[in-house]
Amino acid sequence: MAKFTFSFSELLANPIKIMAAIYPYFLVVIIGMGFFYIDHTNAIVQNTVPPKLADSVQEVTDLPIADEKIASAVDMKLFSEPTPELIAKGKELFQSTCSSCHGAEGKGDGAAGVALNPKPRNFHAADGWKNGRKVTEIYNTVQKGIAASGMPGFDYLPPTDRLAIIQFIRTWMTDPPKDSPVDISALDGQYGLSAGTKVPGTVPIANAEVFYQKANGNKITVVNAALSKIAVAQETNSSAKLFFDITTNQKKALITLANSSEWTKGEKEFIAVVADNLNENGFSGKIFSLSSDEIANLIFYLKGVTV
Repeated sequence: MAKFTFSFSELLANPIKIMAAIYPYFLVVIIGMGFFYIDHTNAIVQNTVPPKLADSVQEVTDLPIADEKIASAVDMKLFSEPTPELIAKGKELFQSTCSSCHGAEGKGDGAAGVALNPKPRNFHAADGWKNGRKVTEIYNTVQKGIAASGMPGFDYLPPTDRLAIIQFIRTWMTDPPKDSPVDISALDGQYGLSAGTKVPGTVPIANAEVFYQKANGNKITVVNAALSKIAVAQETNSSAKLFFDITTNQKKALITLANSSEWTKGEKEFIAVVADNLNENGFSGKIFSLSSDEIANLIFYLKGVTV
């Protein structure tokens, strides 16, 4: 084998010769590292640190059985002067009630909001608030929800709990707008907060169908018949297939439609009915990605199978 020798001055004059001289050494080092990696694979890949689940993973709990009641009067000072205790309570309630859609940090990136269009509210952003950022304005949103947006109303929560969530949300805002005494008085007059308000009863979703069947035997018969028709037709009918695509629970979705005739009037009314308590009512956020023609055809088809 030929022997290559170069003087230092020759190497400086010709960089290619430098590379040729050091390349064998690099090759030996790389091969040596490869053998080391193969020999120590088990030690390298062993994970000695227990995995940590992301904070955004939430355990979803069902609603309790609760009778209708009159909630305690709200201390109206809390609208303009929230206490640390109220905000702490709001943080706890937000994590259990709102973070699945809005995200643990309120940035609108919760797992349950991925399919929604529009996306859940980012509470850090100052623009795009449909009803405004004042406490009284957000209270109306939490009370009623926002039609055709995936934001349901939370009127089943006690008023003070709703206020606690709102005041916690506002800790993420930069220069949040203040409510005037007139704003607060008007809201009190609208909902009777300082006098105590009626809170509707709740039923666990797991038991809701049983109660519904007892009270609405005829509707359940219609729902079951419609479900059978759609299941058979989904292979050949595009609207039947579409119904399965936009629902997470077909029976719940049909029960939702059976409880209202408004959806038969048109696209706007259909979206409003479907968006109320989205996901829990059997429909998914995919409904917002449909075209007007798809919605019109779906309404026409569902009318035919639910009559």
